[in-house]
Amino acid sequence: MKKFNLSKLIIIALIIIIAALSAIVISAKNFKSDKNPAAMTQVINDGTGFVDKVVAAPIHFVQDQANVISNLMDTYKQNENLKKQLSDLTDEKNKLAGAKSENKELKTALKLQETLTDYETTSANVITRNPASWNDTLIIDRGSKDGLQNNMLVMANGGIIGRVSQVNPTTAKVSLLSSSKGIENKIPVRLGATDSPSYGILTSYDSTQNTYLITQVTTTTKFENGSQVFTSGLGGGVGSVRDLLVGTVVGEKNATDGLGRQIYIKPASNLYDIRFVSVVKQMIGGK
Repeated sequence: MKKFNLSKLIIIALIIIIAALSAIVISAKNFKSDKNPAAMTQVINDGTGFVDKVVAAPIHFVQDQANVISNLMDTYKQNENLKKQLSDLTDEKNKLAGAKSENKELKTALKLQETLTDYETTSANVITRNPASWNDTLIIDRGSKDGLQNNMLVMANGGIIGRVSQVNPTTAKVSLLSSSKGIENKIPVRLGATDSPSYGILTSYDSTQNTYLITQVTTTTKFENGSQVFTSGLGGGVGSVRDLLVGTVVGEKNATDGLGRQIYIKPASNLYDIRFVSVVKQMIGGK
């Protein structure tokens, strides 16, 4: 095996460098004098140009791909920032909508309190309303320490919504009139003109029509649609308070058993969105 001769390799490299430098010098001189380069110089120039292209091609390709990746990363970051901004705007919009809704209910509750000046009432917040029993019950943050008792009528959004059905020291459960389980403690109501009223019993809620159902009407008077219905205060005991708004008449029909009429009442209150309530303890100076 032949021994590697380093000195020969150095000599060959020096000859190539000298030749290349000579070609460059001659080319530059010819360029300044506008003369055509020698044939050897042309060959060297062409070879150098070809080598530059071959070497530069992958470098340019890598640079182009790097630019593409950089642009993609910039676009991705911009999209992520835009998504976050959109999410923040959506959150703020929802918070604003919630605040507006709560403000509207507070105004309604305040207006209701202004109309209940003849009654002893306690205001309360709804603290629990289970989706599984949304139309049946809710929990408020007032209880026996605040003077609440079972069967007291509860109002919200302009009309009665139910009765207190369970009292704890600091909380109470309200059974809603919209319950699919029926109204356990029926509510006596008054219909028609105050000078010649008719009376009946609010017995249930029709979820298909979103109306209360009044039966056992004491007269055959025809009630106009839109006429208001109030509690009558009859019956005695806790919760027998008169002149609380129940709703308005929207229709009637004969009972299926043939024993009288059924009057359909549109609730005066929004039974779905309830956040603040007023518990009516009693009427000042009587029922």
